[in-house]
Amino acid sequence: WRLCSQHHGTHRTPSRFIQRYFNHQTQLNIRAFSAVGKMALDKSNNYMWTSKLGNQYPRKVVEANHDSNMTRLRALRSKASNRLCADCGKDGTVWSSVNLGVFTCMRCGSLHRALGTHVSKPKGCTGTYFWGPDEIERMEKIGNERAPEIYGGTLQRPDNDAADCVWLKYLRDKYEGKVFATQLKQAVVTSTRAMQTGRSFNNSTHLSEQEVYKMTPDKRSCSSVPTADLLHLNCDLPAHFQEETASDFFSQYGL
Repeated sequence: WRLCSQHHGTHRTPSRFIQRYFNHQTQLNIRAFSAVGKMALDKSNNYMWTSKLGNQYPRKVVEANHDSNMTRLRALRSKASNRLCADCGKDGTVWSSVNLGVFTCMRCGSLHRALGTHVSKPKGCTGTYFWGPDEIERMEKIGNERAPEIYGGTLQRPDNDAADCVWLKYLRDKYEGKVFATQLKQAVVTSTRAMQTGRSFNNSTHLSEQEVYKMTPDKRSCSSVPTADLLHLNCDLPAHFQEETASDFFSQYGL
């Protein structure tokens, strides 16, 4: 009694009042912790999940749609073009680069992680991670079938047994430097110009086959020195053979 009491003048405060005080404080703390726990629970229910592309969705919605998203992803991976790695061509894709929209094998997926997230955002596609609708749409939009048209690099692939440093440089040139895409674009532009030039030439007014065949170097309106008659166009051929030979030769050039 004496040890559990406090003296205030002539009055004594029994220990039961001290215990009541502490019990009251304990109940307040429990209520406070309960309120914090309830707030944390509410926050977790309203937690926003962020995709690799930076878009946010309610986590509970993403969790609810996980099975359906995996079904869509498996359907994409089952396509013939998506079964082959977009980088090395190996059969069997278990990783992907969400922002680039390509499926890769295990090795190339690990190399994509070494590129940095500013270049590639790799993600497993076997069900370990949640997938957002925007990520699925990106994979559907590009995929391994369209990737060569966008990034190029198919003809510049290193050997499969090349060192990782060689493959890493190849991937940096392909996705970060866009070296192969630039080369591909230049080739397409050159090809397009050549096709346009060919069309304009074919549609332009030009001499007939007979006139071209009968023209000799000295009769052409050209100031250059006449070249040797390598095709023997000036040779005297039998009358029944001349027209047929000229027609067969020049028809292959659209003349």
